[in-house]
Amino acid sequence: MTVPEAILLGLVQGAGEFLPISSSGHLLLLEKLGIGEEDLFFNICLHLGTLLSVLVCMRSSVADLFRRGNGRLRLYILVACLPTVLFALLFKYLAPSLVDGAYLPLGFAVTAALIFISEKLAPAQNASLSYKNTLLTGVFQGIAVLPGISRSGATIAALRLSGVERPRAAEFSFLLSLPVIIGSALYEGTELAVTGGLQEVSVLPLLLGMAAAFCSGCAAIKLFLALVRKRSSLPFAFYTAALAVVSFCVL
Repeated sequence: MTVPEAILLGLVQGAGEFLPISSSGHLLLLEKLGIGEEDLFFNICLHLGTLLSVLVCMRSSVADLFRRGNGRLRLYILVACLPTVLFALLFKYLAPSLVDGAYLPLGFAVTAALIFISEKLAPAQNASLSYKNTLLTGVFQGIAVLPGISRSGATIAALRLSGVERPRAAEFSFLLSLPVIIGSALYEGTELAVTGGLQEVSVLPLLLGMAAAFCSGCAAIKLFLALVRKRSSLPFAFYTAALAVVSFCVL
């Protein structure tokens, strides 16, 4: 992998992880266009770059998770993770073609629909986090293992449709990314160790890709948290709808 490709993929991974546009969908589309290649170890390192961006940009919220009195918030995150793991395993072993991106255009279309519906049909009254809406969030997050369906877009849509206000929904979605990114990296690392599929590592592209993922992740987190306080997410719905058309033509 060349240095420019590594930087581009890192930028896409970091931005797509937190903006509701689907990082996996973008990376797969770029791969189909001949940019980059399938490299599990490189993907793990990009995940670690985005993980670091959450820890840095949301350090106060992350620290609050481990303070006494926030046990319920930790339980909400755990409740949301349970259906996510279930859906991820079901898709991985029962419908692997879906996870491999066979229906990428449909995934982008689903993201666009979720964002549009959540913006137009979100209840006017504000609701708090609860076991019910965090469980629903976990179900939406589980479906988002399919390329093209944005994890952040799906989780925020679930919370918005439950009446949670945008800033709180976005913050919870980003906190929820921590166990998801860690779990994904551990799973992929185990798979890599078992299959012995580690390729020859080019250190410079790897480090620059991680740095790019970290920088774009930080920028995406700050941008989106500022955006949702003042504006709707509808532009992302139009963007992913256009991507659905583009990916359909490409694939």
